Amino acid sequence: MSLRSLFRLFAISAFFGGPSIAAPPPTSLPGKPSACAARITPANPPNDGILFVDHSKTKRSGHLGHALVQLEPGKLIAFYPNCSSDNGGHSGVGWMEYKRSVDAGKTWDEPQVLSFSKKLHEKKMGRSAMAEKAIVTDKGEIVLFYLICDVAESALWQPYWVPLISKSKDGGQNWSDPRPFGASRGRVYDVEYHDGEIRVLHFANDAVKDWRGNAKEHVYELHVSTDGGETFTKRSVLPFITNRRGYGALGHLADGSLIAYVYNSTNENVLDYLISHDGGKTWPKVGTSTVSRKIRNPQFTAFGGKYYLHGRSGAYGDGSGHMILYMSDDGITWDDGVYLRMRTAGAGAYSNSLVVDSPDGSDKQRLLIQASHAYEDSKTNVLHWWLE
Repeated sequence: MSLRSLFRLFAISAFFGGPSIAAPPPTSLPGKPSACAARITPANPPNDGILFVDHSKTKRSGHLGHALVQLEPGKLIAFYPNCSSDNGGHSGVGWMEYKRSVDAGKTWDEPQVLSFSKKLHEKKMGRSAMAEKAIVTDKGEIVLFYLICDVAESALWQPYWVPLISKSKDGGQNWSDPRPFGASRGRVYDVEYHDGEIRVLHFANDAVKDWRGNAKEHVYELHVSTDGGETFTKRSVLPFITNRRGYGALGHLADGSLIAYVYNSTNENVLDYLISHDGGKTWPKVGTSTVSRKIRNPQFTAFGGKYYLHGRSGAYGDGSGHMILYMSDDGITWDDGVYLRMRTAGAGAYSNSLVVDSPDGSDKQRLLIQASHAYEDSKTNVLHWWLE
């Protein structure tokens, strides 16, 4: 590594509060290592993953915008960002692209550009549209949520404008004109589709001052749609303490309860969570859930009778910046996790996951995990892992 590159790495690491050079994983931890490690492909994590998008050839980057959908068993669309190398690659200046698979992710078609996102970038209005989340309704319609980033003064995709929503009724070939999702500036952190209802976790924080909560009006809201995303209503405000909190994950437990998680930047080993037993109308009590090797930008999913939590292993202190996966029997108590990819440069490990059905008519499923990984400074490629 050249002296100039080394100085750049020091600067980026200092900015994100982590160590200047990625720390190795701990040699020992209390409890048992995650049992799911033996079911991960490629085998023997941490490893290089499966290269899904190689931005290194063009010195571009792809941090946030990893929406994943399954149209029918084995027919997938995986979205990803194509952004500039500004700010060392930690950039929202760019557009969204996607690839299709008809064989449950064994092979992928050539990249296609998500038209609205590219056209917005080309207008040079200082805004970009990143597709972070999407769902498919029972009618087979895709509902896609855009984070609208203000990149006029900084490449770091903040502040946020009002999110937008777009629909496709033909498997992503054509899209409706995007329209505002609600009236509040902020970020849709997670979306789930359950029992014919779209449930959206929105953080009403414009990130003008800080993307973490820093004012009383910065609240997490649950919005729902029962008509396939044509209309949404705000069902509740989640009673999280939001000061210095950010990100968010939403899912449901085996008993039908709804669970929401948020990141606590003051203690990356502890997540705040809420459980609702009435579809998100009420949220009785804030609880805390502990992870041994930290978590940032948490993503939550249920798969194969277990629950999984994945993201970056924190941003501050030793052991930060790696891509990590935790497993749980109840969605609250987590094992010691397994590192999927070790940090080798700047920031990465923005991620998403999707349960994929086998197209052969069997009941076999796999979990697809997609994440960014920095190959130089904070310029990132996009990687895949599979959990059997």
